[in-house]
Amino acid sequence: MRFSIAWRRTVPFLLLAVLAVTVYALISLNAFRSAQEAQWQTHYTQLTRLIAEEADQWVGDPDEAENLNQIAARYRSSLGVAITFFDSAGANLGGSPTDFYHAPNVDVFNTACNEDGFSFSDAQGMTIIAPIDRQGDCAKGFVQIKVPAAAYRVGFSQLWYFWLLITLTVLLVGLLMSVVLHDYSIKTIEKLTIAAQQIRQGNFHRLGFVEPEQELRELNQAFRDMAEHLGEQFNVLTSEHSKLSAVLDQMADGVLIADFEGRVQLLNPAAERLFGIEKEAGLGRSVVEVLRYHQLIDLWTAAKEGQRQTTMLEFGSQHLFLQATGMPLKITGKDSILILFQDLTQLRRLETVRRDFISNVSHELRTPLASLKALSETLQEGALEDPPAARRFLLRMETEIDNLTQLVNEILDLSRIESGKVLLSFQRIQPCDLLGPAYERMELQVARAGLELVLNCRADLPAVFADPDRITQVVINLIHNATKATPPGGRITLSAYQDRELIVFFVKDTGVGIPKGDLARIFERFFKSDRARSGGGTGLGLSIARHMVESHGGSIWAESEAEMGSTLYFSLPIA
Repeated sequence: MRFSIAWRRTVPFLLLAVLAVTVYALISLNAFRSAQEAQWQTHYTQLTRLIAEEADQWVGDPDEAENLNQIAARYRSSLGVAITFFDSAGANLGGSPTDFYHAPNVDVFNTACNEDGFSFSDAQGMTIIAPIDRQGDCAKGFVQIKVPAAAYRVGFSQLWYFWLLITLTVLLVGLLMSVVLHDYSIKTIEKLTIAAQQIRQGNFHRLGFVEPEQELRELNQAFRDMAEHLGEQFNVLTSEHSKLSAVLDQMADGVLIADFEGRVQLLNPAAERLFGIEKEAGLGRSVVEVLRYHQLIDLWTAAKEGQRQTTMLEFGSQHLFLQATGMPLKITGKDSILILFQDLTQLRRLETVRRDFISNVSHELRTPLASLKALSETLQEGALEDPPAARRFLLRMETEIDNLTQLVNEILDLSRIESGKVLLSFQRIQPCDLLGPAYERMELQVARAGLELVLNCRADLPAVFADPDRITQVVINLIHNATKATPPGGRITLSAYQDRELIVFFVKDTGVGIPKGDLARIFERFFKSDRARSGGGTGLGLSIARHMVESHGGSIWAESEAEMGSTLYFSLPIA
């Protein structure tokens, strides 16, 4: 049990005061007792001698016993003492009644032959014997006065009560002094304690001090200086912590910190999204539960051994490509493991797009260039001498040059659209007025491919806000894509419908369909699925269509089943 400062300062003082009072009381009582014994001895010795002188005339008288009894009764009633008369042999001659009778004190009697005898004890009281008729070698009788112990114990008890009252008074005064000390000396310490609690709660400035006593003024000032310094340091740490938290929260890379026992200490939002776990649920859990992949567990094990390693893995159901780096980390003297996760999925996708771009451009350029080279060599080898053949070769060369020109123009158009340099002329227009011109321009070309082009559009659809030329070109691109994917005898349908605040346009064909693995990529630049590789085209039409629809605030997507045809949709907001 711990006591307050006030008690630790007051209790020793009280104990010392009580000890001093007790020692002084004992000394005083002993001195009082000695003085009282001496006083009583003198008083009762004189009284005994007086009684002995009075009894001298009756010792040896025939009425001896009666007279001595009267003397004893008279003094007993006034003094409250027992008086007994003895002869020289110790035989009783008379005295107090039977209940007050006392035999002679042997030790005192044997020494009081011709002199006064005295004895005192707490149990027996006081005994005084005086000789009667001191003439001769030994007196002819003796008178014995016995004072009971209770007679003088009263005085001692009163004195004890007096000193007990003094002791209690000292204790009470000491307690009052402790209260005063607490109010005037401990008050500032209590305020410092309250201030320390405020500091613990983050309040470094409004500490609520009052001016303390002179003795604690320097402590108070030192405490204020300390609080101010701690406040400054706390603000710096809070600012740095806020900056670090903001950086971690905004990082695209995932960050995980675990201790050497494998318990997760920190997860930033990017890591939470990667592993599909909330911060509160992840902290304190095992890295095996959170990471789940053996490559990442091996990375943590290697970092625990002091190695810095990097690994690549395909992650999750979305097939994300992650680069994970593990390294040892020291945090406030404790060993921890830092693992960084970089999502390289987009980079990998861009790399795939780059490879496809090179492949498609090479393919698109190689075919017309090879044709041009073959035609020019044929002309040089003598075909110029045959005018009909030469004219036919020149027409084929013109066609190949037109294909190259179209490829370059589409690349330039896509570049302008992606950079936002294409100017759009928006106006309110009916959905059927967007599908009609595309139908008219592509009807003959679709018929030449042995296909049927059907327009099915409701005239009561709400108007949209769009650039007619650009959206018509989007529809033409979708029709052109469907034409290449549909074998002769198939059908291509153009239509539109309302979906809440949107008008959804679609081009549906009865072709071979699009593989599921290609659905997410058909709107990328230069991408061609295998079904369309032999159908010509640059692979830029759907990419141009996607950017143009998105510039109108809409979206574009595709649905397809193998051998069941495809449907390409795009939506525009209602005007």
